[in-house]
Amino acid sequence: MIFLLVAYLGGCTYLLFVKGDSLPELKKSGAILWLASLLGVMPDKVIHAVLFIPIIPLTWGAVRPRRGMTKVIILWSGLIFGAITEIIQHYLPYRTGNISDLAADIFGSVLGVPFLLLFFSGEKTKRK
Repeated sequence: MIFLLVAYLGGCTYLLFVKGDSLPELKKSGAILWLASLLGVMPDKVIHAVLFIPIIPLTWGAVRPRRGMTKVIILWSGLIFGAITEIIQHYLPYRTGNISDLAADIFGSVLGVPFLLLFFSGEKTKRK
């Protein structure tokens, strides 16, 4: 599971830092445009949110936390990763880091929590 997390974060990092518009066709796809118009946001915000949905469940699965503080840090991992990427983007001459992208990242991370509960809710009873 650690390999999957590292590969996913690597892919996200590439998409978030690549020079130019790396997903021009995806932004024009029907589902992305429909969801963006439904929510009243730009299509790139939908893509940010969708990219961040798996981060918390994947991190939880890779780390398998037992202590409370580790669990808290994992629940904040989407915010931490989003903040770091937006700060770095702010300093790249070909990218812009902004608060609305960070908000979309956080929103996507929060949307990942139900998947965390779905996939790992029975874990405590299985370990005993």
